[in-house]
Amino acid sequence: MRVTIDATGCNVSAWVEALRRESRGDDLRVFKSSSLSRVFVSSGLDFAIRGSDVFHASPLTPRAPRRAKLTATVEDLSCWLMPELHSPAHIKTAELFAKNILEPAHGLIAVSEAARQDAIRLLDIHPDKITTIYPGVDATYFDAQPAPRDRPYVLYAGGGEPRSNSKMLLDAWQGLKPELRRDYDLIAMDGVPPANLPGLIAGATLFAHLPLNESFALPVAQAMAAHVAVVISDTSGMPEAGRDAGVMVDPHSPSAITAGLTRLLESESERAKFARYGRARAEKYRWERCAAESLAFFHRVFGQ
Repeated sequence: MRVTIDATGCNVSAWVEALRRESRGDDLRVFKSSSLSRVFVSSGLDFAIRGSDVFHASPLTPRAPRRAKLTATVEDLSCWLMPELHSPAHIKTAELFAKNILEPAHGLIAVSEAARQDAIRLLDIHPDKITTIYPGVDATYFDAQPAPRDRPYVLYAGGGEPRSNSKMLLDAWQGLKPELRRDYDLIAMDGVPPANLPGLIAGATLFAHLPLNESFALPVAQAMAAHVAVVISDTSGMPEAGRDAGVMVDPHSPSAITAGLTRLLESESERAKFARYGRARAEKYRWERCAAESLAFFHRVFGQ
C-alpha cells in the first residue's frame, strides 16, 4: 500500500517517521500540494501522486484526487464553535476544507473523541467514517531531565490567538497570594527552541494551559509525559487529554484559575499524585501507538 501525505501548511515529519518505523512494507510518501500551479491543480494533483492508494489531505489541499482513496485529519473546528474569534478569510478556508475534502473523504482521523463528536454534530459526518487517533509525543519528553534554573516556575502555553486565553491566566496569576508570586516565576513557553522544550517543561513546578477551545492539547500531553502536574481548562478536548494529570478549571473565571494554581502550588503531595497519574496516561500518546493505529486506519480505507 502506498500512502501519500500532503504536508502543505502543517508539520507531519514526526508522524511520517513513526509511520515508517512501524510499517511492514508500506510505502509512505510526503508531498506538498502548494508546489502545484493553480492553473494545473486539477490534473497536476493526480499526476503528482500517481500510484498512490491513499492520499491524506491537509487543510490547504485544494481538491480531492480522482483515483486515490481520500483521507484527512479533523483537528480544529473552532471556526464553527467560536466563529467570532476568526477572520472571514480563515472561516472561508475552513469551510472549503470541509466541502472539498472532509465531505468526500473515504475516511477521517480525529485527534480526540471531542473532535470526533464535534465533527459528527457540526459537519454531519457519519460516525463510521471518522476514527479517533491521538497524536504522538516525542520520546524526549518521557525521558526529559529538568533544565537548571535559579528559581522555581510555573510554565504556560501562551500564544497570540484570543482563544489561547493568556490574558485570563495573567489576571488569575495576579490573584495569587503575594508569597506565592514571590516564590514562583510565571514563564511562557512561546518562542522557546524545540530542542529546549523538554527540559523546560520537565523543570516546571506545574504546567498551566487554559485555552477557550482546543481539540487536543499537545503541550499538556508533553507535560504529562515529562511527569509534571497541570492546571487545564474544563472545556473541549482538554478533560479528555489530561483529566488524570491535574486540576480542571473554568477558563472564563480568573478566580477558578487562581484557586487551581493555588491548590497545586501549596501541595507538593497533590502535584506528585497528579504527575504520577498523568505520566501513566501519557503512555496513550506514544508515537508508536499513533503510528500503528494510523496504519491500521489506512489499510481499512484502502480495503473499502
